[in-house]
Amino acid sequence: MGCPCCEGLEPCAAKISIFKHLDRASQEEISEIAIHREVKKGELLFTPDDSRGLYLISEGTVKVYELTPSGKEYLLQVLQKGDFVGEEALFSHEENYTYGEALSDGRLCFIDQKDFMALLMKHPSISLKLLEEFSRRMHQNAHRSTTNTEPVQERLWAYLLNLSAAQGSDTFEIPLQLKELSLYLNTTPETVSRRLKELEKRQIIKRERRKITILNKQEI
Repeated sequence: MGCPCCEGLEPCAAKISIFKHLDRASQEEISEIAIHREVKKGELLFTPDDSRGLYLISEGTVKVYELTPSGKEYLLQVLQKGDFVGEEALFSHEENYTYGEALSDGRLCFIDQKDFMALLMKHPSISLKLLEEFSRRMHQNAHRSTTNTEPVQERLWAYLLNLSAAQGSDTFEIPLQLKELSLYLNTTPETVSRRLKELEKRQIIKRERRKITILNKQEI
């Protein structure tokens, strides 16, 4: 089926980090075998019961989480345009526990496990890009575990700087609600709110609801 994400421009696969190195014909081939859908904010995109495959974030923001035995969300990561998820389940026979929910309206593309494995056989270079991404994410997770022992102000500031770098702008929106952000930073909503107000008071950031502008990166 045709890809509504492309809109006559670049194939949706060209937006995804592990496919950017491929030539245009290969990217178009990947886009053709993918299943494309438009998603709405708050929509549940995948659950542990869904088919295994690779989910490509063509537009929008997605949160990935697990549920604790008590039913509480444990936030794993927040994905932006160009990211992907589902790769771990592709190479494992263990049960999958992850859920995905749209934090904004957007577009999602899905490549099922069988088709993706065929892609790896045809384009071995994708495997190397996957390994690079595995390494990067492991480093991020290790860094997050380490920074959880640091003061909340430093964890929050690191999170804002990472968002700024990922979006390529000093002005950006925090994709998470206050409660979700506090869970991600391993603290309370009240503490996050106080720390944001302190950054505003010191004129390090400007804030309009969830819209943040970093005014001074050297003050922290």
